[in-house]
Amino acid sequence: MRIHPSIVARALALCGVLALLTNAPTARAQAPNAAADLAARINRERVARGLGPYALSARLTAAAQAHANDIARTTRYSHTGADGSTAQERSARAGYGKYSWGWRVGENWAHFHDVATAFAAWMDSEPHRNNLLHALYREFGVGVAATPAGAFVYVINFGAQPNVLPIFINDGAAETRAPEVTLTLSDEQVMPGGDGANVIGHPVQIEVSNRVDFAGAAWQPFASRVNWTLTPGGGTKSVYVKYRDARGRTTTASAAIMLNIPTTPTPRPTRTATRTPRPTTTPTSTKTPAPTETPTETPTEAPTTTPTLMPTLAPTTTATWTPIAAWSMSVIPAVGIDAITVIAPTALGAFGLVLALGLWAIIRRVRKD
Repeated sequence: MRIHPSIVARALALCGVLALLTNAPTARAQAPNAAADLAARINRERVARGLGPYALSARLTAAAQAHANDIARTTRYSHTGADGSTAQERSARAGYGKYSWGWRVGENWAHFHDVATAFAAWMDSEPHRNNLLHALYREFGVGVAATPAGAFVYVINFGAQPNVLPIFINDGAAETRAPEVTLTLSDEQVMPGGDGANVIGHPVQIEVSNRVDFAGAAWQPFASRVNWTLTPGGGTKSVYVKYRDARGRTTTASAAIMLNIPTTPTPRPTRTATRTPRPTTTPTSTKTPAPTETPTETPTEAPTTTPTLMPTLAPTTTATWTPIAAWSMSVIPAVGIDAITVIAPTALGAFGLVLALGLWAIIRRVRKD
């Protein structure tokens, strides 16, 4: 039996179409969590290497999202926007702060089907990795946009702006089970000597407080890591830090974390029954004294007295129980690097379907021949 080449060609074409149709919905389903996933991966890598996390900037996120949308819509895979804009210009449009000489920003972009592959590719590329692990950037923004083929465009904008020195509680954790925490403080290393009369340089002192007015706080030497205790009780807790440099210029920052202290139930007491002892019943006999004999002509026999028993009733026994206790419960140009792209993998389910359809087509053709 000879299989005509046209049958094989049609089967392979069908395989490609079904792969696209099957893969696109799966990729689009990742979109809502892709930005958060990518941000978390970057900060985990930074912390693991002894670097402070990046703080999420709404302005950098707006710039990154605008460029991701632009690439996905126009398929112009570049750091230059369809309107000719640069990363600095897009950051400026979003209102990101600049130093007296311009913006200190950088940018990564990639085109992949999932966050893990994009992040791994960046880490394998020195220019991309340098942005992810930069010592001068303090903030980032994440943009994600789906393409018609079912893949995604990922854009990260990095930056540092004057007088913005973010702080992190427990390396940016969302919650803690104990009030004792560790604060990670940022440093001004883009302009360590400051920039003008009002832009702070490298801080030499800090004040830390659980109150926004810093009541009772005292100045202490600057350190990048500070042990701190949150206010008692559960709920959202905020910590405030005021920085001061050698020239007296200051800036403040704050961070919040949810304190969830687990409750320990009081041990349940053992029930103990207390029983009143049952008294012993003792009969009491009462004897009537014998009457005095009076001599008569016909003497009569003195009656025999029979003692009468008077039993005492036994009291009712009552068991008492102890109650059960209740449970208590720069201008520096942006890094210019090429994007990395990959071909969409064929889903296993599509492969099985194609195999069945190809088999069916072959059988039909053989029967006709």
